[in-house]
Amino acid sequence: MSLVGLAEGWLGDWLFAVMGLGATGEAKRKEGAVARALAPSGVVRETAPSGRRRVSDFSERLRASARVIASSAIEFFYPAFCPGCCQTLLDEASLNEFGLSLACPLCEACEQAFLPARDDMCFRCGLPVGPYVDASRGCTACRRRSFSFQRVIRLGLYRDELRAACIRSKEPGGEPLAAALARLLWCARQEALQDAGIDLVVPVPHHWLKRLIRPHNSAETIARVLARSLKVPYAGHILAKVRLTPDQSSLPSPRRRRNLAKAFRVRRLSWVAGKTVLLVDDILTTGTTANECSRALRRARAKRVVVAVVAVVPKDAV
Repeated sequence: MSLVGLAEGWLGDWLFAVMGLGATGEAKRKEGAVARALAPSGVVRETAPSGRRRVSDFSERLRASARVIASSAIEFFYPAFCPGCCQTLLDEASLNEFGLSLACPLCEACEQAFLPARDDMCFRCGLPVGPYVDASRGCTACRRRSFSFQRVIRLGLYRDELRAACIRSKEPGGEPLAAALARLLWCARQEALQDAGIDLVVPVPHHWLKRLIRPHNSAETIARVLARSLKVPYAGHILAKVRLTPDQSSLPSPRRRRNLAKAFRVRRLSWVAGKTVLLVDDILTTGTTANECSRALRRARAKRVVVAVVAVVPKDAV
């Protein structure tokens, strides 16, 4: 149950107790006996329900008041803020029916800064293409490459404000920003994600030693949001990184492919077999990490793998 629901219940019960509206079963039986003794035949059934309706209407108004008080108190102590710029959100459009902020919202300025100016992208690798280019079978950057995943669904390109947001979402305490970016990815690419026929959502894992040093994995936060939005299972325990490797960003492109060879393994084959898997990461650079994870999933007999990321690194920045 949510914090608002608990507060509403406690406050409503307290108000009912103070105002003496919680009648016991014995009291209700006595009321019924008195009504039957005093009222003429055929009137009792109208009188009693009418009283109950009045009490019911009053109780609904009382609970509504309790909901407003509880939500106002929570909003006072925990005001809604934009994870992108940390400004307090005062726009009513950013608040839900209880007056509380929606899950990890972004202000309008951050939302516009993170959304791509153009939506033309390669189906296979997610890199931008011209408006009249048919990239359903790949673009010049990926046409000659062999991928174990079918396609890439991304929010934008790894530059400017979105690049800074991705970096911040990796840091300790970056979960709200990672979740906000995931929600923006869902809003921008909802149709593509739904049409992919996803059965299971799997994040790109970290090695267990790296998790001890940095427990926060932004890919897991993004994957949880997408799984909840798609209404499919989140499987963060299925894919494991079994070999500790140097950070990919510190290596040149040719060495990145050798660095991650056989670094990932699927723990539960039965969960993956015959399923369409959504593999989730925050950033796609050369595609090596996503490809090695997808290869492990396909070896475990996954039907196909679709990759979802917040940002793709442009070719000129790799």
